[in-house]
Amino acid sequence: KSELVSLAIVAAMILGGWFTLTTVLGTPTPFFVVSSGSMIPTLKVGDIIAIKNGGSIESLKVGDVIVYKYPFNMDRIIVHRVFKTVQDVEGIGVITKGDNNPSQDSWTVRPQHYLGTVIFSVPYVGYAAIWLSPPLNYALMIVIVSIILAVELRPKQSQA
Repeated sequence: KSELVSLAIVAAMILGGWFTLTTVLGTPTPFFVVSSGSMIPTLKVGDIIAIKNGGSIESLKVGDVIVYKYPFNMDRIIVHRVFKTVQDVEGIGVITKGDNNPSQDSWTVRPQHYLGTVIFSVPYVGYAAIWLSPPLNYALMIVIVSIILAVELRPKQSQA
């Protein structure tokens, strides 16, 4: 029984830590894994990046590395550097460019696409997340939780 209490305390600490991070960084998703080479040498495939809600898109400056939803497929996340700011009939926006790409992107990032600004990266740690993409990650989580429950709920052997 004390093992279950310990497990509950660890789970509460993890959830509390996540809530604190999302609150402090001002974004519901503070971490992403770099999955393409477009930002080499600044960011490499497998790096984990942390982002902070940088406020409004108006506050961005040329050179900031930002994370945003691809305007033509909002499920796709892109990490690129601000190349220039624009003001047109649709309002304010930024044009981005990957450091390793030969030219600027052909689309404009608008406020509804902008997720945050990169504040730091951790090299290579994200390879585990890439490797553990669905459905492998779900299977692994089920196995780990099953093992923990089996160990915690097994009958205790009395010592003679």
